[in-house]
Amino acid sequence: MTSKERVLTALHHVRPDRVPINFRATDILAERLKKRHACDDLLEHYKVDFREIVVPYTGPVFERTPDNTWLDEWGVRRKEAITKTSRDVYIDLNPLGDIEDADDIEKLLAYPWPSPDQYDFSVAEAMCDRYKDYAICGPGMHCEGYHGIFHQLTYMFGMEQAMCLLVTEEELMKTALRCITDYWLGYYDRLLSAAKGKIDLIFYKDDMGSQDSLLISPEMYKTYFAPSLKELCDLADSYGATMIYHSCGSVVPLIPEFQKCGVKVLDPIQTSASNMDISMLKNTFGDQLTFHGAIDTQQDLPRKSADEIRELVKKTISVLGKNGGYFFSPSHRIQQDTPLENIDAMYDVALNWNEY
Repeated sequence: MTSKERVLTALHHVRPDRVPINFRATDILAERLKKRHACDDLLEHYKVDFREIVVPYTGPVFERTPDNTWLDEWGVRRKEAITKTSRDVYIDLNPLGDIEDADDIEKLLAYPWPSPDQYDFSVAEAMCDRYKDYAICGPGMHCEGYHGIFHQLTYMFGMEQAMCLLVTEEELMKTALRCITDYWLGYYDRLLSAAKGKIDLIFYKDDMGSQDSLLISPEMYKTYFAPSLKELCDLADSYGATMIYHSCGSVVPLIPEFQKCGVKVLDPIQTSASNMDISMLKNTFGDQLTFHGAIDTQQDLPRKSADEIRELVKKTISVLGKNGGYFFSPSHRIQQDTPLENIDAMYDVALNWNEY
């Protein structure tokens, strides 16, 4: 099978020749792995079945300040912090943080929202053609950024302010969400149109869960965020692409809502979060939903031995890969505190073990 055939077979809930494989890690860790294996392309080294296309940004250039902060095209200021074990980017300024109620709605509408026109979509088809034998995904799978509508709302207003306004100012928040949704609909419409049907998957990240529970209630999700997700899923479907929906944390109560919106693949299956048991997920949702991820980067990969990782991978593939419906991947970007031998162990099993 080609990589594309392998991924599409699993997506249609048929067991392929082996489980489809994906990869994600921090840049610092990726450089360590390249040195370890004397290679320039980790995706080739680990025989990854997915490739991502990211069209170039052509809008205004935002310079970094000496203290390592910068503005993005949304007017959000970010700050980078690198330690021995991690690289993190923090939100340093929320440009709509002073908006308080519906009286500010005109100010909200007058805000200089970014435009998808700031990207060069003309190269999308040629980028796809370079990866014609792979499952091709829109941005967000291997690259940073491209966070979804809830994420963007909290970046613009600040987490605390956004949460309060979702409770007290429904009209204001729906207006803000319309502005953000229209941006992403425009972006993906241009991308999918320019690619001429050659993009297989759209990877869309919008966390709705914490370690132990939901960040918002199911009722609030249905009121504010489900309509936007359905629009995005419908758009992807209209171009023959499949939505991979990323939501960290404990999200079991929302999975039926994701499915109602048209989600067919759920990521990252954070098994270290409450109630995210893979057997339960497969038995409950596995007939219709494909799972992407499930190899925990928070607890398991950094802390277990290589032999324990091998057994974990075998169990995960046996459960989630039964009758297809599983894309093998670390649950998140593998961090710098993960032993390199553990990473090699997980991919060795995924590539070479097929006794399930």
